[in-house]
Amino acid sequence: MALVTVPVSADNLPVAASDQAPLVLPTGAPLPGPVPGRPRRGTATIGTLLLITADAMVLGAIAAVYLTIKDGAVTWPPHGVHVSSYTPTMITITAVMTAFSVQWGVFAARRNDGRNAAIALGLTLFLGVAIADLEWLTFTRTGFGFNAHPYGTLYNVLIGYHLLHLLAAIVVVLVLAFRTMAGHFSDDRHDALRAGAVFWQYSNVVWFVVVSVLFLASRHG
Repeated sequence: MALVTVPVSADNLPVAASDQAPLVLPTGAPLPGPVPGRPRRGTATIGTLLLITADAMVLGAIAAVYLTIKDGAVTWPPHGVHVSSYTPTMITITAVMTAFSVQWGVFAARRNDGRNAAIALGLTLFLGVAIADLEWLTFTRTGFGFNAHPYGTLYNVLIGYHLLHLLAAIVVVLVLAFRTMAGHFSDDRHDALRAGAVFWQYSNVVWFVVVSVLFLASRHG
């Protein structure tokens, strides 16, 4: 008669009743389990982290191309290019506000406060649309086109790169806001909301990289 070996793991061990002593492994070690008060990270958050890790490599490559061309240019930006720092400053301030508002939504959802979570996500959407509007103005008021010179090409690529991520984040948070109002999230069931917040924060990181490369690392007249 053949013997079947059953691996010892937390999945195939019996569960102790509340009035029994805690179960232990054959080695005497305590049965592994989740850390109290710390929810397990779900697949949505892990998938989002993997996505933004790959995307960050693309952003780093674009920034490296910009800095390489800038270092090899005699004059950068080219003569006649004057980009105001007012709009980027306003976008940066608004982005910082969204960083707090989206985390407010996650904080409220983890405390079963759907009303404040929905308000926080609505505020995040409002501020995100404002940022998108300001970035669209940067395309129309620069005074140079995409093919005018290398600076114009990289300027529009970097601004457009963030705008694309921002629009995607707005769609994600909009869906999450509707799900929040429907009561889909709670203290132990909010992985999708946390993943959406992670993606929104990454879109803010993209903007901080863009504004650092375009305005802090380049002198504008």
